[in-house]
Amino acid sequence: MPSAPLRILVPIEFPEHENALLRFAASLAATRKGTLHLTHIVTPTSSTSNQAQSFLENAAALARQQGVEAFAHLYASPTVTQGIKEVVKRWQCNMMLMGWYHNIEREVILSAPNRALTKELGIDTLIFKERDTYPVRRFLVPTSGGSHAFMGIQIAQELATHTGASLEILRIARDPRCRPDDPRLQRYCAQLYENTRLQMDLLEIEAPITVQPAVELIPAITSKVNPGDMVILGASNDWRQEEHLAGSIPDEIANKVPVSVLMVRSAAPDPHLLGNIFWEKNIRLDLSPANKWDAIAQMVDILIEERQVPQSQRDNILNAALEREHKSSTAMGHATAIPHAPIPNLPAVIGAVGICPSGLDFDAQDGGAVRFIFLLLTPQQNYRSYIPVLAQIAGLMRAPDTQQALLDSQTPSEVAAHFRNYKAL
Repeated sequence: MPSAPLRILVPIEFPEHENALLRFAASLAATRKGTLHLTHIVTPTSSTSNQAQSFLENAAALARQQGVEAFAHLYASPTVTQGIKEVVKRWQCNMMLMGWYHNIEREVILSAPNRALTKELGIDTLIFKERDTYPVRRFLVPTSGGSHAFMGIQIAQELATHTGASLEILRIARDPRCRPDDPRLQRYCAQLYENTRLQMDLLEIEAPITVQPAVELIPAITSKVNPGDMVILGASNDWRQEEHLAGSIPDEIANKVPVSVLMVRSAAPDPHLLGNIFWEKNIRLDLSPANKWDAIAQMVDILIEERQVPQSQRDNILNAALEREHKSSTAMGHATAIPHAPIPNLPAVIGAVGICPSGLDFDAQDGGAVRFIFLLLTPQQNYRSYIPVLAQIAGLMRAPDTQQALLDSQTPSEVAAHFRNYKAL
């Protein structure tokens, strides 16, 4: 997917002491020629230094020396939380990067004034816990396959490309006995590798994947960390609660590893996101295309017929989808393919679903036939908007009973009900 420019809000609590955060912010912005808004919120009760503006200006100047557009702001507001919300809206920021300087403990988090921001802002949010490990030689991304982890992998890949560091993806196969000769464990490891590789293919990212059998998750991850690493973790579900940082697996890892950690939370998707994208009128139950190219054309025509996109744009949309498919198959396993295309000035993700009961050759890596086609058109200016959608489709189609339930559906309404009822973990 093409990259949209980043407009990163960096809330600065202590302007004179956050060099590491600022340095990382500049690297992050440079991956996509982004803009930094270095902001210190002044409240009626804050003890802001008289030199705060000067420190912010110097930081912005250093970022500009690295080729990154940067602005320094002292912003007055009744509270830090309200100020950050206002700044995000005022400068149309699409990402926030915060530093974390305490132990990640429940009591500390619950007393933090910005603890609920990750839920409320509706933008990608990163929390950086720095341990002076620059320059980074390897970005290590432990993942369980969720939408936050998807975003973490993309950020890691962009940073690795920009800095020349390596990238490695880590999956942990938890097993209480963890016997290497156990055929069930071997099959589980093979499945984890296959699923992760399929996800990487969807993201169009190439990187080595390590699947590590282990009895306990956290020791298995921390044992893989080397000096010079930066660990990038997708947020846990705890981030959706008031104590969004307290007591989760990412928190424990962040406290135990001796290197810098970046925790990533993609903008919160609607829990019924699939139901909001794949409406009844955009679902077809009995497609019988001649081949996958014909299938993609028929899927585009569904959106034309239902007036989701204008007829005048048919060729542009079809060519974009076909161009993506020529790069590599969008078959993701589990009898499912997700052809997709970035479209300029599209206001939101638009989708259609086609069910091919007899199966279709989609050049899948596993050699299996595709029976379920999800076409996604995504806004070119907000390319990450498709990540949680991909994650939810993958989660839905991996569920044991989903495929048969969809094949047994007699009407588009029945299919749409499965999408509405699906709740991502």
